[in-house]
Amino acid sequence: MLRRILLIGATGFFGRRLAEHLAAIDSIELVLTSRDDVRACSVAQAIGDTHPSARIDAMAFDRDDRLGFERLIKLSPWLVIDASGPFQSVSYDLARAVLNAGAHWIDLADARDYLLGFATALDPIARRKGLVARAGASSTPALSAAVVEDLTRHWQRLDSVDIAIMPGGAGRVGTAVIRAILSYAGTAIETYREGARAEITGWGSAQRTCVPGLGVRYLSPVETADAALLPEHFDVTSRVAFYAGLESRLEQFGLLLLAKLKQHGFIRSIEPLAPMLHSARRVTGLLASDRGAMTVDCAGLDADGQQVSARWCLLAESGAGPNVPLLPAVALTRALIHGDMQPGADIALLPLQAIEAEMQAPALKITRTVIKAGEHNSFECGLGFKPRAKRRNAAKRAEAARL
Repeated sequence: MLRRILLIGATGFFGRRLAEHLAAIDSIELVLTSRDDVRACSVAQAIGDTHPSARIDAMAFDRDDRLGFERLIKLSPWLVIDASGPFQSVSYDLARAVLNAGAHWIDLADARDYLLGFATALDPIARRKGLVARAGASSTPALSAAVVEDLTRHWQRLDSVDIAIMPGGAGRVGTAVIRAILSYAGTAIETYREGARAEITGWGSAQRTCVPGLGVRYLSPVETADAALLPEHFDVTSRVAFYAGLESRLEQFGLLLLAKLKQHGFIRSIEPLAPMLHSARRVTGLLASDRGAMTVDCAGLDADGQQVSARWCLLAESGAGPNVPLLPAVALTRALIHGDMQPGADIALLPLQAIEAEMQAPALKITRTVIKAGEHNSFECGLGFKPRAKRRNAAKRAEAARL
């Protein structure tokens, strides 16, 4: 059975990479869309050249054009995947139209408000139609939640979850991604600490971390839906935090400066700076690498009631990092083809094994570390300022010896 999958935003930074992965799936007809018909056709041609057996077509589509909805529906897609972004200001109109037309829906949204309202807005329609609608099929919350579920299975209690994404600086990033970051930098974002919801300034602080195989990064708090979703889903007792660490110190601390200026009222909006910052990355990227990482750290009580810490670390090399955010969508598509999905609209939750199965070694390397109470901490460098603290303590001991 040939299934038609329509990919929105197929010429974007993540969309094109997703199209490459989807083109390798058998028994589908892939339709790539872009606001620019010429660009859509060009990408379709390029992907067709590398996947000769794939059935690929292209069309122009603008989600802000109501007539575009009608053209999309006339294609009678089996599944629509939205990789366009940013989702901070997107409504559910398109997803609702797709479901009403009888097609499944998957998106790569990471915008907090969009994700938190998704099920309420679309679940009744999806269930009535017997269709699947899943949001957040990306690094967050699909991958982050899958990792937490896998690390803490059979634990008696989960106290804290710390998640960090550290992309390589040499990779190209679209203007839409930068605009999404700037939309909350310097504003109050939701976090979860001491067992309650709290607020922190997006990109308003920085802390040092060190990842084996990657090196030192500085991490700043970013807005995700995890702070609202994970505490309830996993009954977290104390903390859920999400950070991002850019390879370029100039970019990291430049964003921190802009966030501080906005926080204290010196700048009303920094989103208009997105095109300029996008251009500036051409310079900062010259001194950067194509290596990045994602870490998830959990702490709590294991099945025996012992204090335990666990880390999942994904190290991406050779420019493979930007593939990670789209892998949950690929895994969901396969599950949908195999009939393994229940009807309804919800956040994209799936087993970690299904996502990891889409990861291509050796460019993507996964390590898991579990430390029980009393054991040596082999995480080497975790969140916070441990490396500097060790150096300060060593200096104090040396000074005391001289005295």
